[in-house]
Amino acid sequence: MPGGQGYLMYSNASASIRSVGNIFPVVLYMVAAMVTFTTMTRFVDEERTNAGIFKALGYRNQDIIAKFVLYGFLAGTVGTILGTLLGHYLLAGVISDVITAGMVVGKSQEYFYWSYSLLALALSWISSVLPAYLVARRELHDEAAQLLLPKPPVKGSKILLERLSFIWSRLSFTHKVTARNIFRYKQRMLMTIFGVAGSVALLFAGLGIQSSVGGVVERQFEQIQQYQMIVAEKSSATEQEKADLESALQAESIHAYQKIYSKSIEKDFKGKAGLQTITMMVTSGEDFKPFIALEENGQEVEITAGAVVSQKLAQLANVKVGDELELDGKEIKVAAISENYVGHFVYLNRATYEQVYGTSPQDNTYLVKLKDPTPSNTEKEAASFMEKAAVSGVVQNTTAIHLFESVASSLNKTMAILVLVSVLLAIVILYNLTNINVAERIRELSTIKVLGFHNKEVTLYIYRETMVLSLVGIALGLVAGHHLHQFLIQMISPATILFYPQVSWEVYALPIVAVTVILALLGVFVNHHLRKVDMLEALKSVE
Repeated sequence: MPGGQGYLMYSNASASIRSVGNIFPVVLYMVAAMVTFTTMTRFVDEERTNAGIFKALGYRNQDIIAKFVLYGFLAGTVGTILGTLLGHYLLAGVISDVITAGMVVGKSQEYFYWSYSLLALALSWISSVLPAYLVARRELHDEAAQLLLPKPPVKGSKILLERLSFIWSRLSFTHKVTARNIFRYKQRMLMTIFGVAGSVALLFAGLGIQSSVGGVVERQFEQIQQYQMIVAEKSSATEQEKADLESALQAESIHAYQKIYSKSIEKDFKGKAGLQTITMMVTSGEDFKPFIALEENGQEVEITAGAVVSQKLAQLANVKVGDELELDGKEIKVAAISENYVGHFVYLNRATYEQVYGTSPQDNTYLVKLKDPTPSNTEKEAASFMEKAAVSGVVQNTTAIHLFESVASSLNKTMAILVLVSVLLAIVILYNLTNINVAERIRELSTIKVLGFHNKEVTLYIYRETMVLSLVGIALGLVAGHHLHQFLIQMISPATILFYPQVSWEVYALPIVAVTVILALLGVFVNHHLRKVDMLEALKSVE
């Protein structure tokens, strides 16, 4: 139908982004919830003395707890309302514009989704109200006199590394302190590791999808499908018309051509992808070289007894090598599964076709390689072939490339937004946890400074822990990001597209660089902050 390709492009892009939207918010919420939980816990701990004063004045525990719960409730509610409004009326509009870029469609309708908004509100209360209630109730078990005193420091214990004397004895004093403190504050250790790991995983997945999408065009249309056009011959063409077509195929602009039999088959994958078009190609020779490279896991696939089936088709049909694939009411044995990223294909040799269908295939299609494969020249040559009386139609690879690139462009821009969000989340996590760490241990830092530690040593005394934990988080995040990326490219690929599973080295490097830069900038901030703190005042502030 007219404009059908445009509708397909819009549908594919929307489906892919919908799949991303089902996964990324879950990971983002889990990471953000951990940060919120830590922040609310810190808030209650900071108000310990005030809680003791209220308790000494006769306030009930419920009234004091209500103060913290109300704070968490208001913070969570206001934040959720702002986020919901921005999500509905800003981010949704940006993503909609990304999908419809280059298409002539009406303005997207904006709706307010109450179910999603209420779910977001409930989840925000879980991460902001619940920790405030639980920590406040735990603290108020103490008597008022105890609450008025500073909270006793966390008890140290012998860590595993200390038992490994051949390692422990070689560590410097500051490194031993760092190792002990990491395990001394277990909650903060886990928050830092999983917070950084979550951000790195999101970064890796977003960048990985961009890399996977970007690798498809080159792999599919330059290395696998090496032809530029498929020229279909009319079944009613006369011998003279066929001869004219053969003559045109021997022109100077044609690099090579091969005549094969091909036909389109429609198969309904109910509950999966609906009605799909499958292209069957039958070669009169032993293979399709040099027009199609059939490979599986980097190894060349030979067309022997049975069919060579493209990857996505094998997934949809849930078949593997040795199974039977039903097409046209016929059962065809799957001899191999070939690497393929766009479209569904079944490749046969003549003997297998005759065995399955009981008839000999009549070659009706030409695979054509051009000396000049540029889109403009391909279009010109296609128009020239369409003028031939023996030609019923010409399919250009540029059409499939354009269809794929429309989906790729939408995904790339959406991933760019999510990558930016992931970086901002990493900044918030590391800043928040570093700020809490410094605030809780300012007396400890003051003590070592008055004992003669230099500014740089004081900064590294506490910041070295963050760096070590961040390195662990980066390592875990890269592993988690790899698995998240593999899961996502399976989920977001449309019915006719399989995204390239390999990623470039930059996908591994960029999350590491991003977190390293954030750590470096925060290190400068912490060093500047600790220089300004009046250490003597901090030491006597609790008295």
